[in-house]
Amino acid sequence: MPKLTVTLKRYVKGIISFLPATGRFFREPTGGTESARYCYAVWLRHLTMARESGLSDNPRVVAELGPGDSIGVGLAALLTGAEKYYAFDVCQYATNQRNIVIFEELLRLVSDRSPIPRAQEIPRLVPVLGAYHFPSGILTEGRLAECLRKDRVERIRRSVASNAAADSMIQYRAPWFDGRVIEPETVDMVYSQAVLEHVDDIAGTYRAMRAWLKPGGFMSHVISFDSHGMHEAWNGHWTYSDLQWRIIRGNLPWLLNREPCSTHTRLLQELGFKKVREMKVKAPSAIDRKKLARHFRNLPDDDLVTHSVFVQ
Repeated sequence: MPKLTVTLKRYVKGIISFLPATGRFFREPTGGTESARYCYAVWLRHLTMARESGLSDNPRVVAELGPGDSIGVGLAALLTGAEKYYAFDVCQYATNQRNIVIFEELLRLVSDRSPIPRAQEIPRLVPVLGAYHFPSGILTEGRLAECLRKDRVERIRRSVASNAAADSMIQYRAPWFDGRVIEPETVDMVYSQAVLEHVDDIAGTYRAMRAWLKPGGFMSHVISFDSHGMHEAWNGHWTYSDLQWRIIRGNLPWLLNREPCSTHTRLLQELGFKKVREMKVKAPSAIDRKKLARHFRNLPDDDLVTHSVFVQ
């Protein structure tokens, strides 16, 4: 039997998703945050880059978009100084059972002052750092002594199981679609890791994040622009017509918004954000410009070769 192409597989999956009672079959793991070392690597990358960008390296209230299979990145934030963590997802993937396992592993990593996992261990994880030793210049012994007090660690542990309680250090919301879930101007840092490419209302999401942030607060995002397996070519998702993409998207709660890097740049400018760091990962285009769908016919050359970006 001939092997199905990637495109044909996506058509079939998209069509099936319209059938009643099929939603649970498409609730696939999001990848990454089921590993404590991955969560540790992500958080310390964002924290290290914040210091290098002249931003706060000790945010007290943090919010994460799309934590995925666990809230591990936020737990790493709490273990290193944050006092409040908001987690927002489109579907509920994280479970208390997985979260507590991740928490205990993260506690060991922070307590042991473990180095930041490198790209050899977690391929394609960005941003790339200049050094991967434990960031003792940020997480000083005095800061860790306070962060890892037994009563504080136990409070975080209890919060994992009570993440809906008003007094919990953790506020997990899935699904979320309303910027009013956080009081305006109460958050020091909003971050995400390969999530904003999946958000349908990207403009509304940026407006919500802007409303959440305190004056002087900041965002830290990794955004990926590849096809995520939707096409044989890394940027082949820009060759699908709107109708083809509608079939591939099907009735799934999320997939890709297919917005290029320039869309994010434009929205950040329109909303008054000041960009202090931008690190693009480039890759040669895997498609001929002539094959771009009409919707993407005027895609800038830089977008066509931008695989991902880290922006603060």
